[in-house]
Amino acid sequence: MAELGLGTMSILKHGEAEARQILEAAYAAGIRHFDTADVYDHFEVEKLVGLTFAGRRNELFLTSKGGNQWTGDGMRWNPTPSHLEQALHDSLERLQTDYLDLYYVHGGTMEDDLDATIDFMRRQKQAGAIRQIGLSSIRPNVIRYWLEHGELDVLMTPYSLLDRRIETLELDIPIVGRGPLAKGILTDEWSARLSEKGFESWTEAELRDLMPTIPEPIQAYALAAAERTCAVVLPGASSVDQLNDLIAAHQYGVDSHKLDDLLNRLPVQPYTKHAT
Repeated sequence: MAELGLGTMSILKHGEAEARQILEAAYAAGIRHFDTADVYDHFEVEKLVGLTFAGRRNELFLTSKGGNQWTGDGMRWNPTPSHLEQALHDSLERLQTDYLDLYYVHGGTMEDDLDATIDFMRRQKQAGAIRQIGLSSIRPNVIRYWLEHGELDVLMTPYSLLDRRIETLELDIPIVGRGPLAKGILTDEWSARLSEKGFESWTEAELRDLMPTIPEPIQAYALAAAERTCAVVLPGASSVDQLNDLIAAHQYGVDSHKLDDLLNRLPVQPYTKHAT
């Protein structure tokens, strides 16, 4: 079974007290893979994770990301080694640790100086500041370049029943699947989560036809599907109730034949952007 981790991007949605309760409830349930990023809530999520788990660092698999930079005008992409060096240093300080188990470059394009970024990450791994090199990306051309040149250890990318594009690349690398519940569509609350925008390549009308055909509990089948491809399944939670629902769904024993049928009849959509 794939590992269940916790993404922390939305944990501060209802305030610091609820966020701490989410982290502690996840820990109590046996979750040890906690994923964050410097830009989440303007550095506040990293600070909270560091404070909450002070003294328990050795029990955790702790990951963060860098490359996006807050400026006076908002956020800009900056994968230069000079920025990443400062970003990594600051993340380590906020997280109260001297190393990260996994550090991701938080995006990227083919217009970047990818070799410089790759060299920086390699040097950080050699120095022990990071244990594994990660890339968080939805761009197949960038993913391929990193795989060919970057000594990449882990890829984070979206994966859900509604977005299985990564399967088309047939990668031999551990995948951390983010967004396994497709922004809440792949839950029992799907009818309230749908919008006229649809989701990825799916239209709203297509989703309204599809969702009643997914076995219940939908969330359990969504997580089980992600576990077929991903080494780590990384949903998020903005409340303790959401977290408890996730844990229950992860532990639910789905019918493997129903899951096989579901995966066989749902399309694996190709990448339409940045494919070459």
